[in-house]
Amino acid sequence: MNTKRLIEVLGTNLQPVDRRGFAKSVVLAVAVGAVAAFGMMLATIGPRPQLASLPHLEWSAIKLLFALSVVGTGVANLVRSARPGAPTRSLPAVLPFLVVGAAALAVLLLTTPGAWKHMLLGAAPSSPGRCLLCIIGFAALPLLALIHVLREGAPTRPGVCGAMAGAVAGGAGAAAYTLACRSDSILFITVWYVAGIALCAALGAVLGPRLLRW
Repeated sequence: MNTKRLIEVLGTNLQPVDRRGFAKSVVLAVAVGAVAAFGMMLATIGPRPQLASLPHLEWSAIKLLFALSVVGTGVANLVRSARPGAPTRSLPAVLPFLVVGAAALAVLLLTTPGAWKHMLLGAAPSSPGRCLLCIIGFAALPLLALIHVLREGAPTRPGVCGAMAGAVAGGAGAAAYTLACRSDSILFITVWYVAGIALCAALGAVLGPRLLRW
């Protein structure tokens, strides 16, 4: 078969890519993964005691808002990263981190240095190590779901695409952990939630080139 004939065969019955369908698949994977993450949280460590009290609910809402904003702002970039040549927009994706970082800086300026350690280390048993392990563990199922869907795309930068998938999955894992976390300080959220999400992004960056090749 000569080159011209090969091109004709490859060009037969070409169908346009359903971009909306792919985006819906990514959103569905995030939703299913998030539900699975919450289910894993309930089956393992469970929600914090006295969650229904007003102070606990307020802090849980703040942590949940941050985690969901990471997911929401990351999904659009994740979809773009799976399309060849589609530009990504970094500012919306980093906006939740900038906001929580600014809030933490304001708290540090308004409180005495003696209180910083308690705010950073949190309340037992919600230690930094537990926070990191839970966020990464709860993010595993959302990340697997996203990797499965992203294989239907055509990412030309699988490492970047994998990192974004990891960050979104990390946000879902952090959202699941919010109902169990007993540490109520913006400094704890800024350092350890962000660190957990960053580790998930790093894991996604490692898995991307191996699992998203085409």
